[in-house]
Amino acid sequence: MNPYSGDWHQGTDNYKSWRKTWYKQPQTPEWALGVYSWLQLHINSPEQEWRIQFKDLPKYAEECVRYGVSAIQLVGWNNGGQDGGNPSHDPDPHMGTWQELKDAIAACEKMGVHIILFNKYTWADQTTEWFHKELIKYSIKTPYGDHGAGGGYSYQTPTQLAGINTHPLIPMCQNDERWREIADREFVKSIVLGASGMLYDECQHHGGSNYCFDKTHGHHVPVYSFYGDIPLVKGFREIIARKNPDYLISGEACYDFENQYYSLAYFRIDPYWQTQIKRYINPNGAIMVAATGFNDRVMLNACLRYRYIISYEPFNFKGKLSDFPMTVEYGKKVDALRKQYRDYVWDGEFRDVLEASVTEDGKNYPSYSVYRHAGGNKHAVVVVNNDASKEKTVEVKIDGSTQPMVYVTPENLMPQSYTGKVNIPAKSAVVVMEK
Repeated sequence: MNPYSGDWHQGTDNYKSWRKTWYKQPQTPEWALGVYSWLQLHINSPEQEWRIQFKDLPKYAEECVRYGVSAIQLVGWNNGGQDGGNPSHDPDPHMGTWQELKDAIAACEKMGVHIILFNKYTWADQTTEWFHKELIKYSIKTPYGDHGAGGGYSYQTPTQLAGINTHPLIPMCQNDERWREIADREFVKSIVLGASGMLYDECQHHGGSNYCFDKTHGHHVPVYSFYGDIPLVKGFREIIARKNPDYLISGEACYDFENQYYSLAYFRIDPYWQTQIKRYINPNGAIMVAATGFNDRVMLNACLRYRYIISYEPFNFKGKLSDFPMTVEYGKKVDALRKQYRDYVWDGEFRDVLEASVTEDGKNYPSYSVYRHAGGNKHAVVVVNNDASKEKTVEVKIDGSTQPMVYVTPENLMPQSYTGKVNIPAKSAVVVMEK
């Protein structure tokens, strides 16, 4: 602990200094280091929707190729569907065979579209025979010997929304080596299927069951449930080191200690109200957010401003890229800008609002972010206008700068001379850079 003077940036700088003593960047496949985007695709729910057959997945990959999208996160492919059947990672036979899924993945990968399989190890599905016969032994226990309370998720049907057939999900004890062995066996299946990676949904919490009191688990009693998270993912890392070192391990809303092991963290955010502590702590870490709107320029502006990977999710990840062409077209422009000026807004260091200022009519304009160029001697300022109807005219000043500046926009990547002020159209953005 250290005293500090200033706002949260200076306080967080204390943490960042300490973080350097232990943090190590996780091994990440080369394709996942650059600017790229995902499609999240839901193919089955715990209510047996069976929306897409495995053999039809290449059609979605073909559309990804047309739109320049590099990966598909496949949700609900496992037996039981999304949030059902946990921890089973066998393909659901109602959508095709193991071989049909493996062949479909291979076809997508051949097109250059990486398949990321949705995985889950936090819970066991209480509705399964497997839970009652075996898995209950490895669940987190209260001081009274009961398993932790199971919640579960109700999404869209009347029966689920009424709580009639929601699958209760029981938190499992990651500190129990026997449970981790089961998780390892299930995890291997995603690798054998030929996918490029997995996204571990809900790796960041334990459903409120923060301590386990089970004396048969081989751990201290009580044990903090989060202590088991790292041995679990270390086990996954050991497996991929043997089987496929280029396999991508990603997770949902990873807390910072997990960032040493998960190469990518997926979040859902409010693009209007963000305090960028996670990005400030981890300036170049891979963070992905969901774009769900039919003209979701505000979210895409946030992706540009905060260095987020775009996860396209039409119809709450139940649609195709062609279902929201305005969102995809603007997203392509944002990514093209980031590729062309990668040294500034991708490989550069995120500084939030430090080291520059933006004003509108002489008043502070808050919707901007600053990046230090990867070379360390120049800056870029990303300014967004999220107003739905009004153009903004802003003045950008970089602290201590005497260098000439230029600006680009997602709509025009050709550098224009910056002469002191710049106009930003409604729901658009501008990047002002030192030459």
